[in-house]
Amino acid sequence: MNKSHLLMGAAAFAVAISVSQPVFAQEATSTDETTTAMEEEDETGDAIVVTGSRISRDSYNSPSPLAVITRDDSTVAGFNSTSEILQSTSVTAGARQIDNTFTGFITGGGPGANTLSLRSLGAARTLIMLNGRRLAPSGTSGSLASADLNVLPNAIVERIEVLKDGASSIYGSDAIAGVVNIITDRKTKGLTLDGGISVPEVGQGITRRIAVIGGYSSDRFNISGSFEIYDRAILKFDAHQYLRCQTEYIASAPGQPFGSGDFIDPKTGKPKCYPTGFTGVDGVTVNTIGTSTRTGAAGGPGNPAIGTFNRFRPNAAAGGSVPGWEGVNGGGSSGLGNRDTVNDNYFNRSLISPTTNYSGYLQGDFQLNALGDAEIYFDGLFTRRESTQPTFFQAIVDYWAGSPLIPTELQFSNIGATDQSGGRAVGVRVFTSRNYFGRQRVDYMRFGGGIRGNLPWKDWTYDFYFGQSYNKGEYFFQQLVTSRMIQAMDVVADGSGGFVCRDTSNGCVAAPRLTADVVNGAIPQSYLNFVAPEVGGTTKFWETTVSGQVSGKLFTLPGGDVGVAVGAEYRKQRIDDQPPIEQQTGQLYSFSTAGITKGKDAVKEVFGEIDLPVLADRPFFNVLSLNGSARYTDYNSYGDGWTYKLGGVWSPIKALSFRGTYGTSYRAPALSEQFQAPTAGFLANTTDPCYQYGNRDPSTTIYQNCQAAGIPTTYGDGVAGSPLGQSVRVLTTGGADSGIKAETSKSWTIGTIIQPPLPVSVGKFELAVDYFNIQINNGVAQFGGGNIISSCYNDPQFASGSNGGALCQFVTRDAASSTTPYRATVTNAFINIASNKVRGLDFNLRYVVPIGETTLRLNATATRYLQQASNINPNDPLDDDNGEIYLPKWTGNFNATYDVGKVSFYYGLNWVGKMDSYEALEEDRNNSIYQFATPNYFTHSASLRWKLDNFTLTAGVKNFTDKEPPQISAYVFNRLGNAPLYSGYDFTGRTFYLNFTAKVF
Repeated sequence: MNKSHLLMGAAAFAVAISVSQPVFAQEATSTDETTTAMEEEDETGDAIVVTGSRISRDSYNSPSPLAVITRDDSTVAGFNSTSEILQSTSVTAGARQIDNTFTGFITGGGPGANTLSLRSLGAARTLIMLNGRRLAPSGTSGSLASADLNVLPNAIVERIEVLKDGASSIYGSDAIAGVVNIITDRKTKGLTLDGGISVPEVGQGITRRIAVIGGYSSDRFNISGSFEIYDRAILKFDAHQYLRCQTEYIASAPGQPFGSGDFIDPKTGKPKCYPTGFTGVDGVTVNTIGTSTRTGAAGGPGNPAIGTFNRFRPNAAAGGSVPGWEGVNGGGSSGLGNRDTVNDNYFNRSLISPTTNYSGYLQGDFQLNALGDAEIYFDGLFTRRESTQPTFFQAIVDYWAGSPLIPTELQFSNIGATDQSGGRAVGVRVFTSRNYFGRQRVDYMRFGGGIRGNLPWKDWTYDFYFGQSYNKGEYFFQQLVTSRMIQAMDVVADGSGGFVCRDTSNGCVAAPRLTADVVNGAIPQSYLNFVAPEVGGTTKFWETTVSGQVSGKLFTLPGGDVGVAVGAEYRKQRIDDQPPIEQQTGQLYSFSTAGITKGKDAVKEVFGEIDLPVLADRPFFNVLSLNGSARYTDYNSYGDGWTYKLGGVWSPIKALSFRGTYGTSYRAPALSEQFQAPTAGFLANTTDPCYQYGNRDPSTTIYQNCQAAGIPTTYGDGVAGSPLGQSVRVLTTGGADSGIKAETSKSWTIGTIIQPPLPVSVGKFELAVDYFNIQINNGVAQFGGGNIISSCYNDPQFASGSNGGALCQFVTRDAASSTTPYRATVTNAFINIASNKVRGLDFNLRYVVPIGETTLRLNATATRYLQQASNINPNDPLDDDNGEIYLPKWTGNFNATYDVGKVSFYYGLNWVGKMDSYEALEEDRNNSIYQFATPNYFTHSASLRWKLDNFTLTAGVKNFTDKEPPQISAYVFNRLGNAPLYSGYDFTGRTFYLNFTAKVF
C-alpha cells in the first residue's frame, strides 16, 4: 500500500472540511422542474426573476441549469427542515457535506453547524441566498466562513431554486459552484399550523417540529410570517450494532473474508474494537495505568503468563508482584491490541448531535401610491440554535510519586516529571475516560428592507435595499485545566480518613484515591467539575449591505424586448472571535491554543446584465436568445477585478433546445482566512532540509541553498561545538499579511433539452442533459509548515520568484548569536496556492401521464462525474480522486407519485454509486487483504398523503429496507464503525414520519 497516499487520504478530510438537481416534480402547469421547462410561464402571468439573472421575464428561458424544489415535495419525502432538504443526495449529487455526524471533528462554523457544498468544491464556494439576498456566515469559532443552514426558515418556504453554474457576475463572491436561493411564500393568508415527527426505528434521534404561519393582505398592505420550533434528540453510538465496534476489517489472506484477519482481543477472545470516527486501529488507552517497569501477570483470558510491564489494568484475580493489576503492554497494531481503547462511556457520545432551533420570520410590503407606484418592503429573520455534543475523552491523571492517594501495591512506581505535575515526580499515570459536553447557543438576526417602483420611462423599474445581519455564537466545552490538576493533586489528610487540597482556593476539590473504579471511569463528579470546568468563548459576525438596481427594456428585436439591469452594491463584514481565556493562555491540558480572530473587510461593486431575444417563432429558430453579464469588484483587502458570463439558448424546434454558458467567478478570502489568530507549534528538527545538510552532495540544490542562507555545514551534525539542530517552529496564521487574494474560476456548461410533442393521452416527456466544467485557480489554502520549508530549499530558484522561491518569504531563521541559532520559523498562512477542477454530466428526466382521472408522475435525476481533481502544491499535477471513497462517479434519484383523488402515493429511491480507492492507493485488489471499495448503495422511501381542503396528512417511512452503510478497512479513511464517514450514507436507519398541515382560517 502506498503510505504517502495513505497519509494524504487521512488528511484530505481536514483540508476539505470541503450537481444540483431537481428533487421532485410537480404538475406540468406549475413552476417546478425548470431544468427542462424552458418556456413555461409563471402561473399568474406576471414577470418573474429566475435565480441566476436580475432581469424580469415572462418565461423560464434560462441558459443555466436550474432546479426547483417545492415545499409540498419535500414534505411528502419526509424532510423536516430546509437543512435536511439541501443536504440530501438529490441536491448535492453525492458531494460530501458537513452535517450532524461530524461530532468531534473541527469544521467550519463550529460544532452543530450544517453547510452546503455543491460539486464537492466546499461550502465557501456555494452561495446561499434568502429571497435573492445573500445569507451571511453564522456559527462559532474563528474558522467561520459559510452560511449555517440551521438559520433558514422552514414552514414558510415556498420553493428552493438551485442554480448549477457559476454566477459571480450576477451575485458577487462565493458563487463559484452554484447558488441556492430559498424563496418564501409572500401570498400566505389566514392562520395555518404545520408540524411533524420523525421516529427512527432504533428509538433514538426523534425529530419534532411545530410551526405557526400567518398572513394578512389588504389593497395596499401585505404581511406574513412564521414562528417554528425544530427539536432533534440525540442518536448515540449505541443505537446500531455496527457502530459499537470498529475493527481493522482486514482479511487473513487475499481472497479470505474481510474481518478474518482482525486482531483478536486477548481479554474478550473477539476482534479488537477501536474508537470510531478515526482511520482505524488508533485511539487512546483507557481503563489503564502507566507505571515504571515491573514484573506482573499478563493480560488476557486466564492470565497465562508473567512478564515485565509498564502498563496495567484492574483485574482482581491478577496475582504476582502487582496484585489486582494485570499487565497489558503492546500487542496488536499500534501497540494498543492488549489495552482497552473503548468502554461504556464511549457509546454515550452522539452520532447525530441533538439540537433545538427556534426561528421567527416576518415579511411585508406597503403600496405608497407615489414615487412611481412605489412599494416599501421589508423582511426580518431571527433564529436561535441550542445544540450540544455529548462526547468522550481520555482523562489523564498523574498521581505524584509517594502520594497517599496511591495504593500500597503501586507505591513502587516513579516515572519522573510530566507535563501536568508541576515539576514533581509522578508515580502513576492514570488513563481513564469520561463523557463531557460541548454546547453552543447561536443567535442569528437579519433585517432588511427597501423601496421599489416604476421609473418615468415605460417598463423601467428601480429597487434600493439596505440590510444588516448579526451573528452571536457562544460556545462552551469541558477540558482539563493544568493548573487545577496540579492544585487538586497536592493533598493533605482531613483528619477523617479522607483528603483535602492543601490550597483550597478556587473551590479546590481533592483528587480521588487511585482505585480500580477510578481507572474504569467512575471519577467523582465534584473532582471533574473542578479540574475540567466548562470554558466558553464568543464569536460575533456583522454584515451590512447597501444595493441599488434599475432594470428595463431598451428596444425590441425579432425575438422580443431587450432587457437590461445595472446596479451597484456595497457590503461590509466584521468578525470578532474570542476563544476561552484558558485556551488563549495555554492552560488547557493537551489541547491546542487559540488566539483572537478579529478583522473587517468591505467591497464596492458595480454590475450589469443584458438579455437579447434575437429570434423567435422562425423556422429553425423557435427560440434564439443571448445573455451577458459583468461585475467590477473592489475589495479593501486585496484590490479589484472583473468577472463576466455569457450564455445562450437555441431551440430549432419546440421539441429540442440547446443551452450553454461560459464565465468567470471568484471567492474573496473569508475574514477567518484573512485574520486567523497566530498559533505556534513545532516540527521535528529532521523536517528542516538544512538539518545535517553538510552530509549531502555539495552539488545538490538543498546543499547550495542552505549554504547560500548562511547556515554552517556543521548544523545539527552532533559534533561538539557545532550548532545544535533545532526543531522547526510553525506559526499558523491568517493570510492578511501575506498578500492573500481572491480565488478565481472559469466554468462552462452546455446542454440539451428534449420535449417531444405527445398526445395528451400519452402524457408529457422531458429529458435534459447538461455538461459542466469548473476550474478553480489561486485557491486559498494553508500549505503546511513542512511543505513550505521543503519547497523553499528544494527550489533551484531559491532566491527568485518561482513557486518555491516565493514560499521562502514565509521562512525566517534565528540569528547565529541567539539561544536557538539558525532555528527556522515557518509562517503557515492562508495563501493562494491550490487548484480544483470538476467535470461531469447532469441528467434529468420527467414523465407525467394521465391514467383516467388519475395522474402518474415519474422523475429521475443522475449525475456522472468525469473528474474531481485538486492539488495544493502548484508544482504537482492535479490529483483526480473521481470514483474514490467519498467521491462517487455516479449518484441518482428516482421518485414516482400517483394521485388518486385526494390521496397521493409516493415512492422514492436514492442511489450512491460504487466507489473504489485501490488504484489510488497503489493496491492490487486481487492480492490485497484490505477492503477499499464500496458497492452501489440504495435506500428506498414511501409515503401516503391525504389532502382535504383545509387539512393535509402525510405518513411514510424513509429507508424502509433499513439499509446499513457498507464497510471498508482501517488505516486510510475516517469511519463510523467500519463505514466511511460520508454524508451520502444513512446512519439513522429505518425512520417513520408523520407530517400535517392544518388551515385554521
